[in-house]
Amino acid sequence: MLFRWLWTLKHVPQREVISTLQQIRRTQWMPPEQLEELNWEKTRRIVSHAYQHCPYYRQKYGAVGFEPGDLKRPEDFSKLPILTKTEVREHLDEMVAEGTKASALLTRFTGGSTGVPLKVYHDRRAALPTWCLHQRTTERWGVKMGDKTAHIWGLNRLNEQYLYDRQSALRQFISNYALFSAFEMTVEQMQRFAQFLRSFRPSLVIGYASAMTAFARYLEENGGAGFRPKAMWLTSEPTHDFQREVVERVFGAPVYDQYGSVEIHHYAVECGLRDGLHIDYDFRKVEVVDQEGMVLPRGDEGQIIVTDFVNFAAPLIRYRNEDMGRLLTNQCACGRSLPMMGKVTGRIYDMFVLPDGSQIYGHRFTTFFYDYVEQVQAFQVHQTARDRILVKIVPTERCNREKVAAMADQMFREYTRGQVAFEVQFVDDIPKEASGKYRFTKSDVSLQRR
Repeated sequence: MLFRWLWTLKHVPQREVISTLQQIRRTQWMPPEQLEELNWEKTRRIVSHAYQHCPYYRQKYGAVGFEPGDLKRPEDFSKLPILTKTEVREHLDEMVAEGTKASALLTRFTGGSTGVPLKVYHDRRAALPTWCLHQRTTERWGVKMGDKTAHIWGLNRLNEQYLYDRQSALRQFISNYALFSAFEMTVEQMQRFAQFLRSFRPSLVIGYASAMTAFARYLEENGGAGFRPKAMWLTSEPTHDFQREVVERVFGAPVYDQYGSVEIHHYAVECGLRDGLHIDYDFRKVEVVDQEGMVLPRGDEGQIIVTDFVNFAAPLIRYRNEDMGRLLTNQCACGRSLPMMGKVTGRIYDMFVLPDGSQIYGHRFTTFFYDYVEQVQAFQVHQTARDRILVKIVPTERCNREKVAAMADQMFREYTRGQVAFEVQFVDDIPKEASGKYRFTKSDVSLQRR
C-alpha cells in the first residue's frame, strides 16, 4: 500500500500523465462512429507525416504514385504498399523522420521466433502514452497502479538490473518489480525463483506463454505456487488452450492473452470477459490480408498488418509482422467499442507446404497433443522437407511411448493426406530459439518460400 501511494505520488501529479490516462480511459467507451473518426484522423496524420518527413516512405509511396492527398476514404489506406521486415532491416535509417535527433530515438532489438535479428527505433516521446496504455491494460484485470509485478522474460542489457537475485532490497522496493530470465530456466533456477515468489507475492505475473507453462509445470510437481496473483499475463507468443489450463490451475488466477511485439507494443488485449482481444484502436490500426496483400473480411484468417500511430520518429506503417490471425465481427459484451480480433494463431513461417503444393497451418498438429497432456511434457513438429517432418516429444513418466508415437504417426499422416513421412523422436529436452521463445511448430520449407 505504501509503494502504491508513492508510485501514484510520483506519476499522477504530472499534468500530461493525468490527461493522457483520462483520455484513453474514455476512448475505449466511445461510440463506434466516433472511434472510427479518431482512428481515421490518426491514420491520415501518420501517413502524411511519413511522406513529408521520412525519405524512405517518400520514395516507397512515390514509386506507386501515391500522395497524402489521395487518402480520401478509409478504404484508400489499403492501397498503400505493405512494409516488410526485410525493408526495415535494409532501410531503417531512411525511415527516420528528417531532423530527428539521436536522443529522440530508443533503439530496440528483437530476434523474433526465427532468431533473425531486427533493429527498430521507438520514438522517445511515445513512452508516456505507451506507459498509460499499459496501465489501461492491467486495470481491466483488477491490477492497480504500482502493484507488485514479476516477469519471466528474455534477458537483455536494459532489464538485467531487475533480475530477482541481483536486486538489493532497496531497489526491489523502489521498483516493486522482479525479473526471471527465460534463458536460464534450469531446475535449480526455477527452484530459487519459486522460493523468491512465495515471499515477493506479486499481483501480476507476465511472461512468454511457453516459459510460463514450463514454470507452472515445475511448480505443480514441487509444492505448488504458494501465492495467488490477481492476473497472469501471457504474451509475445500464441497462447494455446492447454497452456492456459495449466497456468490457471497452478496459480489459481485468470490468464489473460495480450498481443504485442518489440517493434510495436500493445496491439490488442483481453478484458475480464476473455471473449476475444480488444484492439487498441486509438493507438493502432490492425488489418488482415491474404498472401497477395489484399485485405480480408472480418472472420477470415490471414497475415496481420499493423500501423503505429504514436511513433513519429521512425514510423511503422502497414507493417507485416509475419503473424497470422483474424478480425472478429462481434462486439464484446463488456461494452467497450474497441474492435475485436481473435487470438494470434501463429506465424507465417508455421505454414507447412506439402508435396502437392497445398499448405496446412502448423497449429493443426498441436491439437493432437491436447489429448495427451498427461503423457507429453513438451513437443515440436518440424518440417525439414516437403515430404519429411520430425516430431520431437519430451515424455512424462506416465507416457506410453509406443502408443503416443503410433497415434501421432497415424493422425499426422491423415492431416497431410499421406504425402509426408513422419519421424517421431523421444528426447529429454527441446531447445528454445535464439530469442528465448519456444516454437511448437516450424517449417524450413515455408521459410524458403518467402
